[in-house]
Amino acid sequence: MASLYQVYFLINPQIHLLDLAGPVQAIDEANRLTHQFDTHFIGFSGQIESHQGLSLAHIASPPDQLPEHAIIFVCGSKYTDDIYTDEISRQSIDWLKKAIRPDTYIIGVCTGTFLLAKAGLSRGKEVTTHHDLAGVLATQFPETQVLVDRIFVHSGNMITSAGVTAGVDTTLYLIGILSSVKTAVDVARELVVHRRRMAHDPQISMHLKHRNHISPLIHAVQDYIMENHRQPLTVSELCRYFRISQRHLQRTFKEQTNTTLRDYIADIRLYEAKGLIENGMGVEQAAYLSGFPNPTSFRSLWKKRFASLPSQASSHSSPILAVGDAVRDNRPAAKADKPQNRTNSKTT
Repeated sequence: MASLYQVYFLINPQIHLLDLAGPVQAIDEANRLTHQFDTHFIGFSGQIESHQGLSLAHIASPPDQLPEHAIIFVCGSKYTDDIYTDEISRQSIDWLKKAIRPDTYIIGVCTGTFLLAKAGLSRGKEVTTHHDLAGVLATQFPETQVLVDRIFVHSGNMITSAGVTAGVDTTLYLIGILSSVKTAVDVARELVVHRRRMAHDPQISMHLKHRNHISPLIHAVQDYIMENHRQPLTVSELCRYFRISQRHLQRTFKEQTNTTLRDYIADIRLYEAKGLIENGMGVEQAAYLSGFPNPTSFRSLWKKRFASLPSQASSHSSPILAVGDAVRDNRPAAKADKPQNRTNSKTT
């Protein structure tokens, strides 16, 4: 019989609705499929107002003791300089210090990482948060290793995420661990999530790059490439599908995106393969599953883009933000994708 996990969503003032609703919906769908998750909404007030203005009511008091293998979601509140200094949040911090067991799964969503840090739970761990706040987190909590530009980070019994929609990705990852990968995929499909983002995916996705234009045709072409890049996709096939001449499509695509159609397809495949390799898949299998005709062409493109070998990717993690560092450029084609040295967030 599958284990039954008690899942607690800790709610504090000015909570962001999507940081809460995304994980809740994913857990609820997983429970519908597996009957493994029992959900509780807890906090130190029976009614708490969200940042978006909706009041959340019937909030239960946190238990004095947590059961074995409990799951705690600390969902993010609107960031301000005095975040989590109110009375309700201070009680949450005190409770976390006392209630967490060694076998408790702790999930920090967006600014929830700040509350976990205030409770001392992130000390010595690798964590992440929304890319706009990574520098602030590293400065305020130098004993915490802040990884920049990560969808989520799993460190020991703690998983922290970039928040907003990344809370869904984090929860799907957790479901994959506690239930099965198939369950996580089924939940993603039910939630109409286009693709599961993994831990090493950049917060600002390659799938959003070259999208800053208003051409309906080129957006449709890009959507088609996203859905079919694992197939032997060619420019001539795209032209037939969209009933447009090759010359016109290539010219229009370059004008709207500032890149060529062939380079765009290759980069989509490259970043798909990069994510698979960084999450443990072999080079040849990742190349095949991402649409490359053979591993040789994949290695050649990788070397051209990253000046390294694909086999080294599994050891490349996002850089740890040191105190005083500026928040790095998150664009995949810029600094974030080059091999970086990891440095502790402590000052020297």
